[in-house]
Amino acid sequence: MRFLVIAVFLSSFSLLSFAQHKVEGSINGHINQNVTLLEYFGDKHRFIDSCRTNQNGWFSFDLKKKTAPGLYSLAIGNRPLFNFIYNNEDISLKYDPRENQLPEIIFSIENMIYYDYITRADKYTGKAGMLMEILRYYPDEDNYYQLTEEHFHSIQLDFRAYTERIQEEYSHTLVAHIIKNDLPLIYPEHFKWENYQAYNQGHFLDDIDFNDTILLNTNVLTGKAIDYLAFYSGSNMSKEIQEYYFIQAVDSILHRAMDNGKVYDFLMQYLIEGFDMYGFDKVISHIAGNYEPANTCINEDRKSELQKRIENLRRMAVGNVAPGIEIQRADGSTFRMTDIDRDLILVFFWASWCPHCEAMVPELKKAYSDPELADFEVLAISIDTSRMEYSNALSGLATNWINYSDFHGWDSKAAIDYSIYATPTMFLLDSKRKILARPVSITDLRNALINFEEP
Repeated sequence: MRFLVIAVFLSSFSLLSFAQHKVEGSINGHINQNVTLLEYFGDKHRFIDSCRTNQNGWFSFDLKKKTAPGLYSLAIGNRPLFNFIYNNEDISLKYDPRENQLPEIIFSIENMIYYDYITRADKYTGKAGMLMEILRYYPDEDNYYQLTEEHFHSIQLDFRAYTERIQEEYSHTLVAHIIKNDLPLIYPEHFKWENYQAYNQGHFLDDIDFNDTILLNTNVLTGKAIDYLAFYSGSNMSKEIQEYYFIQAVDSILHRAMDNGKVYDFLMQYLIEGFDMYGFDKVISHIAGNYEPANTCINEDRKSELQKRIENLRRMAVGNVAPGIEIQRADGSTFRMTDIDRDLILVFFWASWCPHCEAMVPELKKAYSDPELADFEVLAISIDTSRMEYSNALSGLATNWINYSDFHGWDSKAAIDYSIYATPTMFLLDSKRKILARPVSITDLRNALINFEEP
């Protein structure tokens, strides 16, 4: 077998090793410049270290003894170049950014296996995808269909045999963990393709080991979650119907993950952040209302960030009354949100350094002055800390609504009260300050204003 020649080396590289190791190599054309080492946590990167290449493009990182096994990336600036596995072994490689390919591994047994798997998986996915299109739409009584079905079943078995061989021979490696949980779904022989979506909804997560916490340091779980959600989505669905199906997907994922508290909490946090980003409030409310973090039996003062996030989501859900906001004027008087004499108020959190805010403000100004929309006031709360940057931004934006900042940034009272984690964030309130909507885009805001019925 292909990997038998390196089996003897792998026995010394287990997940429990604590030796100090290096990640080093060369990046073609990247001379005397910074390169950054990033660690994966789900779909996010966390900074580990940075160094400067020499005149030959050579870089070297010394990893601490307690560096966790997982998936890592090398990056230039904010742009990750490629992923690699670190599992307590030295890694040496060459990379040419111009070729837009995987790096050449000089030494790293796990990465040799990992990149071989990536290459084979890409080829398999491409072939299988084309064959599946034929099987889903070609007349099944045709001889060509029968030949295609046999070939498809054959390549499925061949690829599964290849991955099972790696898992069996190198079960102690991280790459075996990744491959085991990253496997594509195998469809049974003579599969009825009209059941494609329902079959994936019922079986796509079958091979995932939700007790395998080492996967938290890779992108496997988040990648599988995104792929699984795709089987519940549709381009022609209304938002209301789409949320209904996404709730089913969320239940399926979280119910399977409940056996392991760390994985369960991780996936809950990931799903909340993802649906929050796209404004699926009903899905978020469902998660917040039906699931508790695994670590709830702890001291009140040491609640997990996830527990706090869920509590805030419940508190700031559509239908609840929003916290009041007080503004201290320069003359020492206090202006309260209740002083605004409008049926609708848009509380708009933004920052001068936020490019998405800068892009949104012109569209918000158009909606603000649009006579065809319900009349509303904007209370724009900036989380800036620099008075100069805030003042310059206001001058450039030239808005006529109510602007305010206490220059405490994310720690401002309004940002804390409204549980602000990102900008821009909007809340549309009625005359009783009940939350009517949490629009993500100006289109969402316009729809909410169009559908608003005056009391």
